[in-house]
Amino acid sequence: MPYDLKGRRVLVCAGSRGLGALICEKFAAEGCHVMVNYHSREDRAREVVEKVRACGVQAFAIHGQSHSPLSIVIQDAELPEDNDRLVRETVEKLGGLDIIIANAGWTKFSDWKDLHALSHDEWNKVNRPSSPSTLSCRAVPPTPYPTRYVDC
Repeated sequence: MPYDLKGRRVLVCAGSRGLGALICEKFAAEGCHVMVNYHSREDRAREVVEKVRACGVQAFAIHGQSHSPLSIVIQDAELPEDNDRLVRETVEKLGGLDIIIANAGWTKFSDWKDLHALSHDEWNKVNRPSSPSTLSCRAVPPTPYPTRYVDC
């Protein structure tokens, strides 16, 4: 990667499988501490957390009020208060938050050329989680960064 990411703190929404899991692993390989978010598969999230920790970085998971060194957060991407909670818990566990990956979503596979393959409700289901996940960055407290993190 063109930037030094070592030590940065990353929250990956929907990080327990597929693209989200790969994103978690790639950030860990670059030296980032990672918070893995999942919706329903705690077992898969724990697998990702173990892979991330194997890179020598922190990986956290929280289910309820756990004091475990492993932290997996359950989140409903459509509820702003849950997004805010997710950010707060990430900041508490990782000591800050530098990067949010808003990967949460739903997919229905269809022929990309068929514009009618998705109903209006399905289209909304695909896109609805993206905006609230992205807006969760509003809950991140301002943090003064060293000059090496500022790339304007």
